[in-house]
Amino acid sequence: MKEFSKIILKHSKDEVVRRFHPWIFSGAIKAITGNPQDGDVVEIYSDNQQYLATGHYQTGSIAVKIFSYCQVVPDYSFWKSKIQAAYDLRKKIGLVDRDQTNVYRLIFTEGDGMPGLIVDIYGQTAVLQSHSMGMHNIKNHICNAIMEIYGDKIQAIFDKSADTMQKMTGIKHFRSISFWQQN
Repeated sequence: MKEFSKIILKHSKDEVVRRFHPWIFSGAIKAITGNPQDGDVVEIYSDNQQYLATGHYQTGSIAVKIFSYCQVVPDYSFWKSKIQAAYDLRKKIGLVDRDQTNVYRLIFTEGDGMPGLIVDIYGQTAVLQSHSMGMHNIKNHICNAIMEIYGDKIQAIFDKSADTMQKMTGIKHFRSISFWQQN
């Protein structure tokens, strides 16, 4: 398994993670091994070096947004399985292929285990918005997985993350809208 930077929590700050809270606040951190940059994958450990979770690192009061409570390799298959689970849930509760409407939220950030990401479906178009550098960095995986899961039901994906990412990161080079289209 790949070696990631480690976030070691202060004594007794691991309880909130054990209760599946999806964020690590900067004040809970005792030490960081490695040199994680915004958006990098990190592993969370208790004060006594017990693995707790995996997430995306970011500078700020919310230092880590957790996406797994098991040690994982967050590759394309991992992210596709999360999107597939979100799709399956929406299908099970009757949001997919409805006669009354063709609009619904596919990914709802922490609720779907993908903190910092929103994906809405509008007919044959998916619109995604990243609210973290970690999710922004994997948007190609996200778009490819959506197109693979939906097949010809999705013809285009718009990424409208530019304004959000500029506000969150201060970086000005984000394009206003990115577009993927089904071949």
